[in-house]
Amino acid sequence: MDGIKCKICNNESGNDLIILRERQLGMGDMFEYIVCSSCKCIQIKEVPPDMGKYYPSEYYAFDESTFPSKLNWFNFFLKKSLIRYYMGYFDPAGYLLSFIFDHPFPWIRKREISFNSKILDVGTGAGRKLLSLKRSGFRNLTGIDPYIEGDIIFENGVRIFKKDISEVDEKYDFITLHHSFEHMPDPASVVKHLSRLLNTDGVIVIRIPVADCHAWYKYGEFWVGLDAPRHFFIHTRKSIEILLNNTDLFIDDVVFDSGPLQFLRSEKYKRGMIQSAPDNIFTKEEIESYTREAEMLNRTGKGDMACFFIKK
Repeated sequence: MDGIKCKICNNESGNDLIILRERQLGMGDMFEYIVCSSCKCIQIKEVPPDMGKYYPSEYYAFDESTFPSKLNWFNFFLKKSLIRYYMGYFDPAGYLLSFIFDHPFPWIRKREISFNSKILDVGTGAGRKLLSLKRSGFRNLTGIDPYIEGDIIFENGVRIFKKDISEVDEKYDFITLHHSFEHMPDPASVVKHLSRLLNTDGVIVIRIPVADCHAWYKYGEFWVGLDAPRHFFIHTRKSIEILLNNTDLFIDDVVFDSGPLQFLRSEKYKRGMIQSAPDNIFTKEEIESYTREAEMLNRTGKGDMACFFIKK
C-alpha cells in the first residue's frame, strides 16, 4: 500500500497495513500497524492516548523483586567468581564453576566492564536486573523508568529514578535496555540520548524482539513478539542501523537469544488463550522440541529475540 510512510526509513512504497489485537491480557482491542517493505520494521500507526490501561499494576515489569534479607557470603563469592571468569579475568574458582553453570548475564561480554563500571538500565521497572547485578558484585547501579510511581532507593545502594532518558545528564560505561526499547514511541530520539550518555569506550546493550524472524513468518498476527499495543516498534537489524546512522554509534555485534516462549506463547494465542495460561497444555516432548528449534534458529540468525551490542 503506497502513501503510508515508515517512521524509521521514510519509505512510502509497498508498505502493508495490518490489524493486530491486544492478546497478552485478553482485552482484544485492535490496532493498526505498518509493515515496512524496505527496512521490514513493524510499527504502530498511531500510539493510543490511554496506554496506561495496557500496563496494569500487575504487569510483570513492575513486580517487586524479592531477595533474601541476608546475603549468603559464600554464594556471593561463588557467583562473583563465576561472573569474573566469564568477564575474561583470571579466577580459578570461576573457571571450575563454568563447567557447571552458564553465564548468568550473557549480555556482559569479556573485558568490556568491571564490577566498578558505571551502569545505567533504561526502562528498568522495579529494578530486578539491577538488584541481581548488585547481588553479583556490581557496585555502581542506576535505573530509570518514567512509568514507576516514584523514585526507589534501595538500602544496598541501587537507585531507580522516575525519569525519561531525556532527563538524565550523567555519563555511563554500560547502558542496558532489556526489552524496553520496543516500548518507546520515539526511537530516533532515544538513540541520540544514548549516544550523549555513553562514555567514549562504553557499550550499549539493546535486547529486543526482531521482526525478520521465523516466528513472525510462522505465526503472523499470533506471534507473541508483536505484543500490541505495548510494542510500538518491532525492529530489524536494518532499522536499527538506520537509527544509528544519525549518531556516532554503530552495531558491534548481534547475538540472537530467543527461547521456546516464542512457540509456547504464540501457540496459546492461536488457541485463544492469554499469555499467563498454564504451560501444561504442552507435553514435555513438545517443550523440548521447541527448545531445540529455538537454539537452531539462534544459530542461523532467525530467532525472534536479539541482543544488539552498540559502541562509539
